[in-house]
Amino acid sequence: MLLAVLSLASCQKDSPGQCDAAQSLYARYPFPIGVAINMDELAPDTPYQDIATRQFNGVTPENVFKASYIHPAPGSYDWEQADQLVAFCRAYNKRLHGHPLIWHQQLPRWMENFSGTEQEWEALFREHIQTLCRHFRGRVRSWDVVNEAFAADGTLRHTIWQQHLGSGYLEKAFRYAHEADPTALLFYNEYDLDANPVKRRAVLAWLRSMQQRGVPIHGLGLQTHMSIVHPENTQIAEMLREVQPTGLQLHLSEVDVALNPLGKPIEPTPELLRRQADKLAFLVRAYQELPRAQQYGITFWGISDRNTWIRRYFHRDDYPLLFDDDYQPKPAYCILARP
Repeated sequence: MLLAVLSLASCQKDSPGQCDAAQSLYARYPFPIGVAINMDELAPDTPYQDIATRQFNGVTPENVFKASYIHPAPGSYDWEQADQLVAFCRAYNKRLHGHPLIWHQQLPRWMENFSGTEQEWEALFREHIQTLCRHFRGRVRSWDVVNEAFAADGTLRHTIWQQHLGSGYLEKAFRYAHEADPTALLFYNEYDLDANPVKRRAVLAWLRSMQQRGVPIHGLGLQTHMSIVHPENTQIAEMLREVQPTGLQLHLSEVDVALNPLGKPIEPTPELLRRQADKLAFLVRAYQELPRAQQYGITFWGISDRNTWIRRYFHRDDYPLLFDDDYQPKPAYCILARP
């Protein structure tokens, strides 16, 4: 696969240029092309909703399924925005991927400060997972059950879940989710598996163990937050080659390509935008080399550069997405939209 993909990339010499975004991007591909939706931006008669509706046939909630939003107090759930997203997906026939059931960030204060016994932690953990899965049963096709559980050195990250429930919490999370919704596909989601082979090997060893134990795990989410310089294309191809033998469905789950990883003053010059487009084209071609049965889809982590999490989180200028601040298609979009 590696040589084939590198050859394809080397043959792509034309500039991605400008293009018309009137047609659907997802219609170009045999697998879903998704996007992370920010419910604060999704409103009728806006460019944001128009692009979300027309260009993508998969949706991941950027925030509103996270515990700090949906589980604000013990025994209390706020379904309003999450249900609005479900309604949007049903109205426009979008596949909805739930994200995430268990994560160590964006937790409500009461959960972070919970001081119960191990049994009470177990009850909290199970109740949170199963309440979400039951509420959305039949409406959420798949879940990121656990998000980012491994540290850079390949060990389990020291989170409140690991601290209070032990390393077995990952297996329990998948079993509890499956109990609550046996029809949903269940994913483990992780970042930096392209650039960090130590972490990747640890995750793959854990996945093999879960498969051998009969744990209901169906897919692996590869976040693929990239920049125009990192990871190298050979690292992307190596990651996909190593994860393929799991037989799991593989989701490029949070794709963006930063122009400014060092946080310097920057303008999105034609050269930088071309490099961004080429990077993304390589990723998509490499993904297309996988067996079709393992291609769960590609999801971009946002619609417009003005909405990107990178600006909010890192407090820097950046332009990592398919559409610019004015919701106009960029070369990265155009190179993917070619027939």
